[in-house]
Amino acid sequence: MSRLDTIAPRRWQRAGWVITTDAGLIDAAAVQRHLADGKQSPDIPLSVVEAFIANSVNFGMFDSAPEDGARMVGYARVVTDFAAFAYIGDLFLIDDDHRGQGRGTWLMECVLEHPDLQELRRWTLMCGPRPVDWYKRFGFVEPERPGFALHRTDRTIYRRAAGSIDGDADEG
Repeated sequence: MSRLDTIAPRRWQRAGWVITTDAGLIDAAAVQRHLADGKQSPDIPLSVVEAFIANSVNFGMFDSAPEDGARMVGYARVVTDFAAFAYIGDLFLIDDDHRGQGRGTWLMECVLEHPDLQELRRWTLMCGPRPVDWYKRFGFVEPERPGFALHRTDRTIYRRAAGSIDGDADEG
């Protein structure tokens, strides 16, 4: 049994908005559409999204009670060993009209304040240049040493899996 299986869902409420870690309430199709339409994960299959939801600490933001069929408007997920390390795999608002109102900040605060994610030595994330300063407000810094943070990304994996292109992993 994984520690992930023992964590009770958490819930935060603010001005009618709800954030929950209950994976059963996450709208996997909405996450998949957002990621597939963006630059980070073009053509990501729903099955991959469902798998990472099942194996991550998820944070769904809703415009009211999700149990009543509310629309999911934001999402974040954390991949962790619960002992020393956490990786924020995604954090986004689905619609741009929700930006600039503090909702993304609240989502990030809930991620970082989650009681089961305390006592971790290192948190990491990857992002484009636009949100770097925003993440710095939460204590994230860019690596000071060349080569300290490396990654390997296969940008065509989902397209190849769908049989739409041929290709290999790239460096970016």
